[in-house]
Amino acid sequence: MIAVMKPFAALGLSLLACLAVRAHELPKDMPARKPGLWEFVTTGTDGTNQIETRRQYCLDADADRALHRLAILRMELSVIYVGLGCQPARVAADGKTVVGEMACRADAPDDSEAAGKDFRWKLAFESDREVVGEEHGVARGGSMAGDTVMHERQRWIGPCEAGQQPGDGTDFGTRYNGGKPFTEPQPDNIQESVRVLDKMLKEGTAINRRLGPM
Repeated sequence: MIAVMKPFAALGLSLLACLAVRAHELPKDMPARKPGLWEFVTTGTDGTNQIETRRQYCLDADADRALHRLAILRMELSVIYVGLGCQPARVAADGKTVVGEMACRADAPDDSEAAGKDFRWKLAFESDREVVGEEHGVARGGSMAGDTVMHERQRWIGPCEAGQQPGDGTDFGTRYNGGKPFTEPQPDNIQESVRVLDKMLKEGTAINRRLGPM
């Protein structure tokens, strides 16, 4: 068992053996976020960089579940361009807690079988209006992917804004090392982001296959 699993040891990760997520299928008994407008503020470290992001999304039941899939895709995409491919994510729900894990590995013959990055995450539903999340990514065996530690506060802030459809939202940008946001606020959409990231992931996988082991 790797060190990153320790924060989740008491959460019944043995449940994860029950469900391997292919095409990002999710447990049917996952707790749901209250429909309406949600704010997501994430802070943490990626390698040596301090990162802060802020997003808002209009959620209904379908957009809520799509957001879980989007989070997994973002993790996969974060390592695809350093030559890592991810095994199916394993996700389980236990009451008001959702836990997940995903192993991403290199295929280079000179790399250790353990070379890659392991992701573990947890969402604790304090209520249907507030969720606390954490994500740990640990690089293994000399992988070029750095360690990540992220903490997220999710909160319901009211009804969706006029004209918003479920899945619509705003990305307020990413702040690196306390500086100004990397981008100006931009319109966002969960379902479209899932589609775009899934396409990018497939393209990255195809590139890795063409290049072969590095």
